[in-house]
Amino acid sequence: MKRRAKLRDNRDYDTTQLHESGHGRALTRDYSAHFFRWSFARRFITRKAHVLEIGCGADKPLSRVLVSGAVNVVNTYTGVDLNKLSQGQNKRLTFIGEFNFVERYKELLKLRPSGFDVIIHLEVIEHMRVTHGRVMLRACYACLRPGGTMLMSTPCYDGVRHAANHIHEYTVPELQTAVERAGFKVLRRFGTFMDIKHIGKATPQDSALLPAVKVLRPALEAYYDSNAISCFFAPLYPDHSRNNLWVLKKSRTRSFLTRRKEN
Repeated sequence: MKRRAKLRDNRDYDTTQLHESGHGRALTRDYSAHFFRWSFARRFITRKAHVLEIGCGADKPLSRVLVSGAVNVVNTYTGVDLNKLSQGQNKRLTFIGEFNFVERYKELLKLRPSGFDVIIHLEVIEHMRVTHGRVMLRACYACLRPGGTMLMSTPCYDGVRHAANHIHEYTVPELQTAVERAGFKVLRRFGTFMDIKHIGKATPQDSALLPAVKVLRPALEAYYDSNAISCFFAPLYPDHSRNNLWVLKKSRTRSFLTRRKEN
């Protein structure tokens, strides 16, 4: 397995954004996985919830998912991004552009002193240095109310493939250590898209599903292309997926051991 350099370049942050006018023109497994992430995030958001999204992007897709229907499914939503953001007309939505969350997160504590109910950052932590990533996770912990939920998705580094616009992709054990040291408990980890060569060969997380997978895959392939199949089966194979979505919970209190590890 090839060794990865600690840093791919000298940047502190990468400001690549997901744009409908670019990625959305082609049906790829990566872009398709975004739709499923947004719909998955809705499950954790109630009409009473105060939500913070870090790296919401100029197109603000998640915020539109939350307020575009007949009934708003969020109390308040705050989206921050390193890039410029325009303000919308919906009073439930607040956008703060050119905002470095790592350096300025305490400003959000003034906005929500009791903390946000849900914090979401999808495809963000790999776009910054490891040192900034550690601060980001601790800042998320500070901004989340006790018992609150954080949703995080990021590529899983396999020792070989590393996207050119990513500064640091994490291995699963590496990231699990980082989130636990920040004070979070890992509730669940889902694959979001995968290499289809693993479907049916590798054992899914629930091994009892293997016979069903071998029957379902060819049945679904009669209609769906490989991009869709890659997303449909990935949640069953988090350890064989190119990308994972993590469901994390803020502990009521941080342990003495966790605090010692930080220092």
